[in-house]
Order: sequence, then C-alpha cells, then structure tokens
Amino acid sequence: MADYYTKFSTLLPLRSAEAVTQALVLLETMRAEGEQGPLESDFLGFDAEANEPPDNELQHLWLHHDECGSIEDVLTFVYACCQKKLTLPVRWSLIWAGDCSKPCLDAYCGGAIVLDLATGTEIASISLTNWAYQIEQSSHQVFDVDREAAAQAHDCVMQELDGEAKSETPAVPPILTALATVSLGQTVTISGVGPD
Repeated sequence: MADYYTKFSTLLPLRSAEAVTQALVLLETMRAEGEQGPLESDFLGFDAEANEPPDNELQHLWLHHDECGSIEDVLTFVYACCQKKLTLPVRWSLIWAGDCSKPCLDAYCGGAIVLDLATGTEIASISLTNWAYQIEQSSHQVFDVDREAAAQAHDCVMQELDGEAKSETPAVPPILTALATVSLGQTVTISGVGPD
C-alpha cells in the first residue's frame, strides 16, 4: 500500500510581533473547534511557527508540513488572518508538492496559489496535473511572439492608457489570436522575448 504526501514550506508575512501572537492564538482557536470548526482535516494539516525576523525586521509565520499537509487548511487559516488584518497588504504564494512512498501512476503532482493579502482574494492558481493534461489533450495552445509583435502590443497598450490610441491599431495576430482563444475558455501560453 502506498502512502501519499503533500509537502510545502512558506513564510506568511504579518504586520507585527503582536500580529504573530494573535495569528497563533487564532490558529489554536480554530483547531480547538474540531469538527465544528472551519478546518477540514481531522489531523494537524500544517505546522505554524514564529519565524525569526530577517534583517528588515518583518514578522512572519512559517507554515509547513513534510508529510500529509492540508492546503485547504492553510488557505482557510490565511484567509482568517486576512480578515483580521494580521497580514501585510502584499501578494503571497503557497507552492506545494505531491509525493508518494511508491512510484504509482497518480503519485506525483503539485500546484501553487497566489493571494492578495490586502483583500484576501485569489489572484491566480495552478494545478500541475490539470496543466499537463490540458497540454497533452491539445486543449492548451502555445503562441510564439517575436520582438516586433511584442513591441507593437506594448505600444498599443501604452497609447490606450495615455488616451492616444490611433484609429488604425497595428495588427498583432499572435497576441490577438491568443486572447481570442482565452475568451473561449482555453488555456494558452504566450512565449517570446519582448523589449525591455
């Protein structure tokens, strides 16, 4: 029988040393509520420790687990910290890896999520399993954009922002095609090197 693992390690930036203490008390309160509380797992889905402040003296909580961590519980806790204004108003990411004690076909995975801690909202997330499946099934398209097309797209956006949009917008087919593909609900990757 195989054992499955979810592993992660991240620093959650908090406003002050007092906020660190309040966050740890909040976590203990959430855990004490047991099955009636907001945490989904019936075990400790992650560990939280006060992290020594680095040179800039910012305060952090170190959230981690090296076996069977719960991404859902981490996010529930982080959202609760955001609601109580304990976090710094910055973007924060959680990256995790799925592992297994045996080389099973469904054993390995991973993902990431980026949150805006100022509002407690998700900015972006990715599941590596879903991403790979979409590419494998050809539902994911890759568009190569050369420097000239990237520069034209940049100029169009800047002119629009400055209120100087020209009546005849230069054509940038790869980017327009990619955006049209996204509007149909498909995932795309735009690759290439643009101007500095």
